[in-house]
Order: sequence, then C-alpha cells, then structure tokens
Amino acid sequence: MNDVVDRLLAAINTREIEAFVECYAEDATIEDGYDQVRARGRDELRTLYGAMFERFPTLHVEATRRTEVGAFVVQDEVVTGRTGHEHHVAVYEIRDGLIARERLLA
Repeated sequence: MNDVVDRLLAAINTREIEAFVECYAEDATIEDGYDQVRARGRDELRTLYGAMFERFPTLHVEATRRTEVGAFVVQDEVVTGRTGHEHHVAVYEIRDGLIARERLLA
C-alpha cells in the first residue's frame, strides 16, 4: 500500500500531473475533514492539482509519520512552497493498488 502513496508524493514533489493522477482510481475523491469534496474523478484532480503545480513551482510534501490500518494509510505531512510551512494529516483509502479516497485534515 505504501507504494502508491510513495509514488503520489514523488509526483507532487516533481509536479508531474499525469503521474499524480495515475495514483488515483478513476472515480477517486479528495475531501476535507468536513466531508466537502474538493475533487471527484481524475479530470477534476488533473484540473485542481495541475493549477496548483503551476501556481506553486516549489511545492514540496514530506511525510513525517505513516501508519497503515487495514485499507488505509494515515500520514502526517509537512507542505512547503505554497503559503509557507503547513502541516496536515492525510488519510488514503487504497483499493486495487490505487487511491480510492483521500481525506485531508488541516
């Protein structure tokens, strides 16, 4: 399960949008901690994160702690290159080797 999350972080840190999108299932969702869907499906992921990669060319995400629980990977992440130094927790649900759902708690 860690493999797809490792590939995701590598794609974010190199800002490779197609490599990023390929880490997600076709119908994947990214949600915030309040059940608000930020993106649904690969096309929305490509649009949202493609714009972010262009806007923040030094974006970098580093995992500081990771735990696996069943189909979930829970990870503390430090984000730099966007609006300063940020911290959030990401919960990834992995199905068939891809991220089916991601919830960002910030």
